[in-house]
Amino acid sequence: MKPKRILSIRASLAWLVMACLLPAIVITVVLLYYDYQRARVELIRDSLSTARALMHAVDREFASAEMSLRALATSPSLDKQDFSAFHAQARDMLRRHSLNNIALIDAGGQQRMNTARTYGEPLPKATSMGQLERILKSGQSDVSDLFIGPILKTPLITVGVPVHSGNTVAHSLVGVILPAHLQEILVDQGFPPDRIAVIADRAGTVVARTHDIGRFIGQTVTPVLAQRLKESDEGSFETVSLEGIPVLTVFVRSATSRWGVAIGVPVETLTADLRHSLWLLIGFATLLMAGSLGLAWILGGRIARAIRALRSPALALGYGNAVAVPELAISEADEVGKAITKASTMLVDTNEALTGSEARMRGILESAMDAIITVNDSQIIMLFNSAASVMFACPVEQAIGLSITRFIPERIHAGHHACVQQYNGRGNASGTFDAAGIAVGLRYNGEEFPVEVSYSNVVESGAPLHTLIIRDVTARVRAYAALERSNLDLQQFAYVASHDLKTPLRSIAGFIQLLERNHGAKLDEKGLALIQRTGSAVRRLEQLTEDLLSYARIDAEVKQFVPVDLAEVVRDVVHLLHAPIQTANAVLTVGEMPVVLGDRTQLAQLLMNLLGNSLKYCRDRAPEVEISAVLEEREWVFSVKDNGIGIDAKHHEKVFEVFKRLHTQNDYPGTGIGLAICRRVVEGHGGKIWVTSESGVGSTFSFTLPVFSPEASDEA
Repeated sequence: MKPKRILSIRASLAWLVMACLLPAIVITVVLLYYDYQRARVELIRDSLSTARALMHAVDREFASAEMSLRALATSPSLDKQDFSAFHAQARDMLRRHSLNNIALIDAGGQQRMNTARTYGEPLPKATSMGQLERILKSGQSDVSDLFIGPILKTPLITVGVPVHSGNTVAHSLVGVILPAHLQEILVDQGFPPDRIAVIADRAGTVVARTHDIGRFIGQTVTPVLAQRLKESDEGSFETVSLEGIPVLTVFVRSATSRWGVAIGVPVETLTADLRHSLWLLIGFATLLMAGSLGLAWILGGRIARAIRALRSPALALGYGNAVAVPELAISEADEVGKAITKASTMLVDTNEALTGSEARMRGILESAMDAIITVNDSQIIMLFNSAASVMFACPVEQAIGLSITRFIPERIHAGHHACVQQYNGRGNASGTFDAAGIAVGLRYNGEEFPVEVSYSNVVESGAPLHTLIIRDVTARVRAYAALERSNLDLQQFAYVASHDLKTPLRSIAGFIQLLERNHGAKLDEKGLALIQRTGSAVRRLEQLTEDLLSYARIDAEVKQFVPVDLAEVVRDVVHLLHAPIQTANAVLTVGEMPVVLGDRTQLAQLLMNLLGNSLKYCRDRAPEVEISAVLEEREWVFSVKDNGIGIDAKHHEKVFEVFKRLHTQNDYPGTGIGLAICRRVVEGHGGKIWVTSESGVGSTFSFTLPVFSPEASDEA
């Protein structure tokens, strides 16, 4: 039989150096690639945020122009057919707005006046007949695509609003926005020099661009981008720019104007740092490997000589002889020599020390706050301390002799066995037992909960024993998830508060100015209509502000939960919504409601939002709403079921996001915050919320709350 080859210390150290460095190098490469991917994801996210903000800015320009034109369309000069006076009013408005000029076009396409020309000069017919036809047919405002103006003879965009004469649309009032104005909005974003940003109209035509606008204005964006803008509202992909540069592109399409914004980042910019880091790593790894192997060879020789010097004293200790170990060149070997000398005097006291140690260990195990479980090589529980009994809801005597898999969810049994095989054969070892995603415990009653596990392996009499120290981290996981969502929501709130609340304020100012100028103290019917529009804008702003503040206040301060009778809360909510319920002829059914632990105000707000939505989103039928509660193990499942318009399955998660509305303000008024508040309230109470629905049939909003235990409340 060929003898087994045993490596020397020098060779072992050399292999150890390589074994340590190579994984580190591989991990570094993986981390570099991971960092690249993370940077790519962050870049896409930041670019999407920038594109959304830019798209909002463009839409605000269109909205501001539309509101100004609508206000101008109420001028009495139009009813009197006094186009000369109306021409002067339009020119006066241009001094306070970003519009280049304003034109009045009749139903036949003939321009009646244009601020770009002196009143009375001959004017050509309008060339954007498609926009005129849409306005005449729908009676709604419209934003055109880029086209060449018949008077200015330059590319431009028009925002048109209808001018009514009685119940018919007699004219279209059109405001002209030059691409240069949108170009200024694009430049004001302060993009890095290598970024390629584009504003495109509905047809995919370039209107503004950070690079070579004079070359590409009026051209169609790349076919891939044009197709993506038609298919979805936002996204990212890799393509080639109009200049032929490979770029990572993100895009956003407006839900109102259907215009689009795209931002391209050159792929070269993304990969340059990665390539540079890899070359540095290769050079550094080569130098480090050579130096480490040389040092390992020198140190290995010194260690080998010191170890050989311990051979004779070790044999003498085995025979019980007196031991005298000389000083060695290695401090650790010196310590071993002194330990061998001292060991001969300690043999007599060993048994007594072991006995005392066992008693102390038993006391530590029983007083430990964490669960401590010891199993043999067959995974049978040998030790199960009191903390483990409480954590897993299983008596100690019942747990002893069971397999440890009884307290691990079945779906991760395979991962557990793989970890056991991995640590078997290592002898004495310790570490974190978290491979294969085993971070879930299973109570004896079948309830799962997150855990943190560390392990320790020892070998006694040739048989391995495995000790697990387990900590319940449910509160930590829940707090971390709540903190993450809170931080994200607060960021969204800050963005809205600093940007989107400005547009309604501008609307109010514009309407008030026109009211003072055109009507004064003597108001006709159109003046009253203008006041109503102003009031509508004010109310919408107030509602938006109130909803935002309600959303931000949910987690603004920690409130002490108290027992809340949900039956009383439901009665209060129904009383507050009495008028909408009576108006809609709604049929409301309320089942038995339990007592839960929570904040009464927030729970009332939750039920009011859900019930209010059930009443609002119901068309062509009397609302039928059912509120119920069902006990399932350790939690209550509440449901608010209606027979409304329903929600398509692809929007079931989207409806709980801030400002994610599925309908226009004209169809169903609202701010898009109500369901986001509901989710935040439920999660703040330790539950979850979801919706099951089918479009046109109805919706069922369900949420869970923990079962209220008076004993637990008293202890808290």
